[in-house]
Amino acid sequence: MTPIILTTRLGEIMAVMAADLERMAGWFAGPKAENGEWFGSIIASILADYYAWRKNYFPEDGAIVGSKERRESEPFRDEFEDRLMELLARLKADYPFQSPRYAAHMVAEQALPAIAGYFAAMLYNPNNVSSEAAPVTVRLELEACRLISRMLGYGEESWSHLTGGGTVANLEALWIARSVKYLPLVTQDMKRAIPLKAEELSTDALLRVSPTQALIEFSKCFEALADPQTAISAYLASPHNIAVVGTAAISRLTNRDPVVIVPDTAHYCFDKAIEVLGIGRNALRKVAVDSDYRMRIDELERQLEECETQHEDVIAVVAVVGTTEEGAVDPVDKILELREQREKAGKGSFWVHADAAYGGYLRTVTTPSRLGLGTPKSTVSLNGNVREIELHLPEHYACDALERLGECDSITIDPHKLGYVPYPAGAICFKSNLVKPIARQDAPYIEDRPGNVEAERGSEAIGVYILEGSKPGAAAAAVWMAHTLIPLDTSGHGRLIQQTVRNACELHALLEKYPEWTGSNRVQAVCLCPPGSNIVCYAFRSCNGTSLAEINRLNRCLYERFSGSELAGRRVYDQRFFVSRTTLSPKQYRMETVAPFLDRLGVSNDEFVQEGVFLLRSVLMNPWYEAAKRKGKFYLSELVEELYEVASRLVSESQSSP
Repeated sequence: MTPIILTTRLGEIMAVMAADLERMAGWFAGPKAENGEWFGSIIASILADYYAWRKNYFPEDGAIVGSKERRESEPFRDEFEDRLMELLARLKADYPFQSPRYAAHMVAEQALPAIAGYFAAMLYNPNNVSSEAAPVTVRLELEACRLISRMLGYGEESWSHLTGGGTVANLEALWIARSVKYLPLVTQDMKRAIPLKAEELSTDALLRVSPTQALIEFSKCFEALADPQTAISAYLASPHNIAVVGTAAISRLTNRDPVVIVPDTAHYCFDKAIEVLGIGRNALRKVAVDSDYRMRIDELERQLEECETQHEDVIAVVAVVGTTEEGAVDPVDKILELREQREKAGKGSFWVHADAAYGGYLRTVTTPSRLGLGTPKSTVSLNGNVREIELHLPEHYACDALERLGECDSITIDPHKLGYVPYPAGAICFKSNLVKPIARQDAPYIEDRPGNVEAERGSEAIGVYILEGSKPGAAAAAVWMAHTLIPLDTSGHGRLIQQTVRNACELHALLEKYPEWTGSNRVQAVCLCPPGSNIVCYAFRSCNGTSLAEINRLNRCLYERFSGSELAGRRVYDQRFFVSRTTLSPKQYRMETVAPFLDRLGVSNDEFVQEGVFLLRSVLMNPWYEAAKRKGKFYLSELVEELYEVASRLVSESQSSP
C-alpha cells in the first residue's frame, strides 16, 4: 500500500486519523466494555422483540406451558443457573482477544453490528441450506456476499456465498476449477450428442481454452435448445465429465495428469483439498517465494513450462493474499499478466484462485481509490520517553495486486478474520455465475429440478450449488449487519485496516531498533521481513553470538512466557501480553528464500537444514493501539520492552548456568 509521505500534510493527516479513531470507537465494545452498557440494552431489546414475536403468532392458541408446569420446573431452573455460573466462571480462563495486550493469533474484537446480527438471527435458528428453512437469512447472505464481491472487484455476474471458513472455500474453488478445466471436452461431447454444428478441436487445443471461454461455450449448448433437459442429459453422459467419471478416467482418456500450483507459503488446507478431490498430493506443485514471502513469477513461469513439457493439466494457480505466517500478498497482477501472455502465445491457460482468507479485506484500503497508509512516522514510548520513529510501510506492490483481484476466477475471504465477524463465516466468491450449473446437485426437498443456464444463474438458491449442507443463517445476518453499517471501502473498513497495518509496522520498527534507541546490548530481535500487512514474525538472539539451537530454545521459552501456556494454576488476568508462534521449516521454505533472514540472524544454512527456525508471531488486528496512545498508554512499546526484558533475563540465566 502506497505510503503518504508529504510532510506538509502531516497535520491534516493526523487530524483525519483522529477523526477515524472517534468513528471506530462505536464499532466495538471496547477493551474495557466501554460500550457494554449500551450494547447490553440492545441485546435485551433483541430478546424482548423475539419473545414478543412468539407471543403474537396466533395469540388465541393460548399458553401450553402453564403456571403449574413452570413452578414444577424450578428444580431444573436452579440446576440450569448453577451450571450457567460454572460455564461463565470457566470462560473467564479464555484469552482477552479484545485487549491491545493480545497480539497473538488472528482473533480480535468482534464488531457490535455483527454480534447483534448473529444473536438476533440465532434465536430464530435458520438453516441457510434453503430458503424454506431460512426465508430471511438466505436473502441476507446473498445481499452480504454481493457487498463482499463488489469490494473484491467483481461485477453483477459474479456469485458468492458463505462457508464455514477458508478451508471449505478453498476446497470449493478447486472443485469448480477442476470441472472447468475439462469443460471444453465435455462441451464438444455435448455438441456431438445434441447435435450442434461446431468446429472439432483436438484434446490439446481444448485443454488450452481459458476458464472464461470454457464457461461461455458451455452455456451456448443450453441457449441453442428449447428443452434444457436434452443438454443436461448430454452433459451427464459425456465421458469427459469429471464429476461423473472421476479423475482417473479423465487421465486415461487424455493421457495427461492434473496438477495444482501454489506458492511455498500456501495454507496446509490445499494439501487436504487436493487429496479430497482425488487428484493426490503429488499433484500439488509448489513455487518458490522471495525473501518477502511473495510468489516468484519467474519460478511460476518455469513451473508452467515444465507442466507443458510433461503434458500436465494445470487445474489452477493459487495466489495467497495475506499468508498465514507472514501476512504477505502475492503479486496477483503479475500472475494475471503471465496468464494473458501465455494465452496470446497459444499456451495453456489456467484458473486463477486467490486465497484471500486473511488478506481479502485489505482491498478496502484501495477502493474506490488508494487510501494510503499515512505518514511513515509514529509516536512511541521508550523508557518513559515519548519519541517519534520512522516506519517501514508496505510499498505500492500490494495495492497493485489487490486492485486486480477482481480478475481472478475465484476468491476466498474470511469475514470471521479481518471482517471482525463471529465464527463461522468464510466466503467463496466466483467471477462468473456460470459456475452454478456445473456445481448443482439434485436435492428435490430443498429446490425444484434444474432449469436452463439463465435460470440457474439468476437463482437465489444456495444449498444445491455448494459443498456444505446445513449452515447457520445467523452468520449471514452477522455479515450483513456489519457490512451494511461499516462500508467496505476507504470511508469505513479501510480506515480500520489502515490502522492495523501501521501498528504492525510500528511493532516491526520497535523490535529491530529497540537496542539502538535504548542502549540495550544483551539481546536483539530480528524480524523475518517487513510487514506485508498486519503480521510480524521475529526471533530473539543473544548479541554475543549463539547457535540456532540456542536461539530456538530462547524463543520457545519466550513463547511459553507470552502465550499463556504457563498459566496452569494462575489466572489469565496475570498474563500481561500474548504472542503466538510459527516455524520456518526446511521442508516448506527453500534456502534462497530464507538465506537473507538467516544471515541477519547470524546462523548458517546447515543449521537451518538441521533445526528449522522457531519464530514468534504477532497479529496486529486489534483496533485500539492508536486510540490508547491518546490516553497515554503505549501498548506496543510496553510489549517490546517486556519481550526484551524477559529475553535478556533468559540469556543471562543460560550464560550463568554451569
